[in-house]
Amino acid sequence: MRPLLPFRSRIAAALLASLAAASAADPLKLDLQDAIRMALGKNFQIRAERFTPQIARAKQLSASGKFDPVAEVSVTYDENNQEQRTLNSELNTPTAVPGGDTPFLFARTSGLEVDASIAGLTPWGLTYDLDASATKNTDNRLSDDKYNSFLGFNIAQPLLKNFGTDANLAQLRIARADRAISEWTLRDRIIRVVTDTVDTYCELYFTKENLGVEERSRELAAQLLSDNLKRAEIGVMSPLDVMQARSDLASREERVLVAKRNMLDNENFLKQLVTDEVFRVLDTRIEIASLPELPNVKADREKDFPLAFQMRPDYRQALLDLQKRQINVVFSRNQALPRLDLVASFGVNGIDSSLADSFQRVTGQANYNYSWTAGVVGSLPVPNREARGQLEANKFEVAKALVEIKRLEQLILVEADNAAGQIDTTLKRIEATTAALDYARKTLEAAQARLASGTTTTFEVLQFQRDLATAEISRIRAQADHVRAIAEYARVTGLTLAKNGISIE
Repeated sequence: MRPLLPFRSRIAAALLASLAAASAADPLKLDLQDAIRMALGKNFQIRAERFTPQIARAKQLSASGKFDPVAEVSVTYDENNQEQRTLNSELNTPTAVPGGDTPFLFARTSGLEVDASIAGLTPWGLTYDLDASATKNTDNRLSDDKYNSFLGFNIAQPLLKNFGTDANLAQLRIARADRAISEWTLRDRIIRVVTDTVDTYCELYFTKENLGVEERSRELAAQLLSDNLKRAEIGVMSPLDVMQARSDLASREERVLVAKRNMLDNENFLKQLVTDEVFRVLDTRIEIASLPELPNVKADREKDFPLAFQMRPDYRQALLDLQKRQINVVFSRNQALPRLDLVASFGVNGIDSSLADSFQRVTGQANYNYSWTAGVVGSLPVPNREARGQLEANKFEVAKALVEIKRLEQLILVEADNAAGQIDTTLKRIEATTAALDYARKTLEAAQARLASGTTTTFEVLQFQRDLATAEISRIRAQADHVRAIAEYARVTGLTLAKNGISIE
């Protein structure tokens, strides 16, 4: 059974639940800047992408671990038991005993070895192994134990293949490039989410205002139908005019339903961007403010276009990818060389009846129990097709990446120019649609006056009502498209974060 909460705790829990329910019922009111701030803090795409630089940082740390020394300690005990015939010390033959049996001697040898070593690799390709060991050997046929101490090292220095930092730091340098790419990937994700937030906010604003226009248009059609019914009752209007008004009202009702569905869809899209709700996301309501005052933004091609090559994440990623491919070319060129390694080893032994004495023999100046080796090891696959083929493939990868960068540079200039043109076009559209809306409103007012005086038809008034709705929608569309064009221009020039005052830590 679940334990009961204290009275005060139950009251607090009830209050929290009621506050949560109230907050869930209250709509989320925000303007465009609020939407951007919420997207930066709660958007799942950004929150997931923030792990990418951390993953790359961890992989870089893993790549640098290639040069970590490896310390190893081992303790080994071995024992050997066997029976041996007793030999006559003078004749070196088995000694006979009464009864014809030959006696056996039970021999047992054992050893205990403790070994410690440190091995590793240097950025120049030198591999080293420093080893120290102590061994105790025991034989039951001898009166004392023997101790053997050893101290030595082995080194191998490549002279061709695997020589130098270009070969041994290649993976670490690639990991560093991947880390830089991951940071630009995060920046690109943030830019795209901010741009998507602006687009979706503008689209929600448009569909919301469009719904208002369609509802007002429906009210005009309903009012016209009501007026026509009254005129028909007194015999000054034909049934055809009434049927036309009814038909148009039904058509506008359908447009209202479609407009409302579009608004709700875009509200859901915006909630996906600015909230981290999962199961309650559909219960959250959003109320947005009007679009911000139309900013006086003009595209500066001479200033902004060069910045695009510095701030566009995709371009910076392409340059880093080219750097990675060039590192692979240098590495594969080294791997195509013959193997020629300089190897050397040196060791000192100390054997005595005690461990301390054996160590003293190892470290003593007059110790002649040593050994050393030096030599050269070489090899070359013939005809070395694997390494040569990999080198050629990596060179072609670099050539391909250079072509892709040129294509991207062309794309950036075209996108930036198109986006700059859209800003100019949408400003002119706003001016044109504002004038068209004013004319459509005046035309409808004149047509309604003429209908009241009987000098025009219901069909013409309905057409002018539709023209007014179209003009209103076109003006709203132009306003929303202008804000979106500004956001798109900031994206294609890589200035989204700077324009919105966003910094990435």
